[in-house]
Amino acid sequence: MAIDSRGYVSIAELIVYIPALIAAFIVCSRHGFARSSGWVFTIVLCVVRILGGICQLLTYSNHSSGLLQATIIIDSIGISPLLLATLGMLSRFVDWISFHQSSPFSVKQFRVIQLLITVGLILSIVGGTSASPSPSGSFTIQTTSKIGIVLYIVAFVAMTLVLLISSGSRSSVPTQERRVPVIVAIAWPFILARLVYSAICVFLPSHTFSIIDGSVPVFVCMAVLEEFVVVALYLLLGFNLKKLEPSEQGALASRPWKSGRRRNRGQAHQTEGSRHPQSGFNNTV
Repeated sequence: MAIDSRGYVSIAELIVYIPALIAAFIVCSRHGFARSSGWVFTIVLCVVRILGGICQLLTYSNHSSGLLQATIIIDSIGISPLLLATLGMLSRFVDWISFHQSSPFSVKQFRVIQLLITVGLILSIVGGTSASPSPSGSFTIQTTSKIGIVLYIVAFVAMTLVLLISSGSRSSVPTQERRVPVIVAIAWPFILARLVYSAICVFLPSHTFSIIDGSVPVFVCMAVLEEFVVVALYLLLGFNLKKLEPSEQGALASRPWKSGRRRNRGQAHQTEGSRHPQSGFNNTV
């Protein structure tokens, strides 16, 4: 079967994300591969989109329901690394603020946001695997997928509040680190558009908004280009920020959620007032 316009979009994604994956590995080798850094999720997104492009191209020679389910799942889970990468950027910025002044945000609040995204991811995967094809070849959107999108939206709203409130303290952090909220703010409308597209596809599916066979121009303008831009912005930010030493990582970087002893140690470190700013977002999920 000849490749249609959606197939050419998949080829474009492969052309963009394969080099982006290499760049993401370079950035992560600089800042670390811990989930706290945020940049590791650019690797995840690149891998997901590469796999998605391959699956889409395979559907032209194999019309199995398994491949269509894989396409649905990959489209849904691609949002989670986008949000987790954003959360990682914000955690770095909030840690710097916390070093210089009292911050209204705590580790627990970031943990709740991360949990929302993680549960949304799980529900999206479950919804995709549970999707059943109709005689026409379309898929019925499962309730779990809808709940997953709602959780993504709630997490995005929470991160928006973090961005708005923390941006008022930009003057208290080093000049270089002030780029973080600026980049996140630039990425914000693109992430919003990406979420809106998925929400419409899930709650109001139509010939225009459909994960499987919706309008390609709408798909490109509201989903594909948005992800291109956000990945490019975050990788550019990664290349322009210095690597943080262990002593420069604060409460969010320590992520002391699993052990009371680690929590106490992290709080003691903060109280002592290390002369280094703090940043990050640690290994959980």
